[in-house]
Amino acid sequence: MTQDNNIEKEEFNEEPQRKPSVFAIVTGVIMVLIYVGMAFLLLFTTLFVGKVPEWVRYMMGVVFFLYAIFRGYRVYASNK
Repeated sequence: MTQDNNIEKEEFNEEPQRKPSVFAIVTGVIMVLIYVGMAFLLLFTTLFVGKVPEWVRYMMGVVFFLYAIFRGYRVYASNK
């Protein structure tokens, strides 16, 4: 093998990923719940009516919900 091939193999030879700690999993789940809760508050309650324009409430509610799905997937995938 040439030296270039050895370098390429070394670059892709990564250590196996460690499982996250219980603290990291619990923190991730709590954050997912906070994001879902914030999305619920923005979309389905009158808490922010009059303080935040309606289109901003809906947009931020959707963003919080989508981010909660993303974070939930990352917690699930890291725990596999």
